[in-house]
Amino acid sequence: MRRMLAGVLLLAAGLSLAQATDYRQAAKAAAALARLETVAQGATGEEKLLSWAKEVKARAEKSYEAKNYFKAAREAQAALLLFRAAPGEPQVRARVERPVPHRGLGMHHPYGPRGHALPPGKGQDPGARLAQRAPVAVDRAEKELAYYRAQDNLVKDLVAEAKNRLSKEPGRALLLARAALALISAERGF
Repeated sequence: MRRMLAGVLLLAAGLSLAQATDYRQAAKAAAALARLETVAQGATGEEKLLSWAKEVKARAEKSYEAKNYFKAAREAQAALLLFRAAPGEPQVRARVERPVPHRGLGMHHPYGPRGHALPPGKGQDPGARLAQRAPVAVDRAEKELAYYRAQDNLVKDLVAEAKNRLSKEPGRALLLARAALALISAERGF
């Protein structure tokens, strides 16, 4: 009886390895596609960005059907970013800084979880932080495009569009650059 049970378990383990399906990646891709479908239903905004988003959404669905789950998840992420960029310049909400309550009477260092000093970049205007992060993301997308020699023309168009919008619309440029990075990652496979 033990031999038979061990044989069945060994057979089941062998079959699962032979299928080589990473169920976590499949679940992530399915969740990203479900969210993408919800966002796509009510999407409005600039036509060029919406058409790119719909094209990438179709790619993601094809990749999912082909059981290329990592690629499908990255393409769905890129499509979500494009749908977010389509309505206009993203509005940045300022965080309300709450005072840190003093707990206990012990000696505490002025840093760490109980410290009162804000981390770098936390005390400044969110719009200024966005303006600082956008050029970094566009530069990274441009360098990854050159380094990995991406063959996708849409990635090249996204990077060019992000560079054009950098000075006037840093929020959109950031989203376009992140979408390009997601598509480069999907093409690379890591």
